[in-house]
Amino acid sequence: MSATTTTIIGARVGRRFRRRHLWIIPGLAIAIAANELGKANGVGILALIAFGIAPDVPRLFGWRGRPMHGLLHQPVLAAAALALALAVVVSGATLGAAPIIGLVAAVVWAGHVVIGWGVGDVPRGGVDRPHA
Repeated sequence: MSATTTTIIGARVGRRFRRRHLWIIPGLAIAIAANELGKANGVGILALIAFGIAPDVPRLFGWRGRPMHGLLHQPVLAAAALALALAVVVSGATLGAAPIIGLVAAVVWAGHVVIGWGVGDVPRGGVDRPHA
């Protein structure tokens, strides 16, 4: 038997825009807000980049880092960290610059998670993700 292949003229090969990609817009807005907050309070760009990369560092450890990577991409955990950092900053605790740096880090983390929704970098229970 022979296999027949049909080619559709004009069909696009490659990636396709999906509804989940719209999450990139609010994620970038959160990242810009974190940048402005950091700039206003003396947090440098290198620290912002480090905060943004930190949730993906466990990927360097392969399958052993997968549980930590999944944990760091949980939106509830990022939102809780953001709420805690905001509460500490609003309370006016005299801890020096640590509360504002923690708040900037939490905002960057939340932005990372939201952008992750847009690009498909979400925690999935032990399933390989070849397209993520």
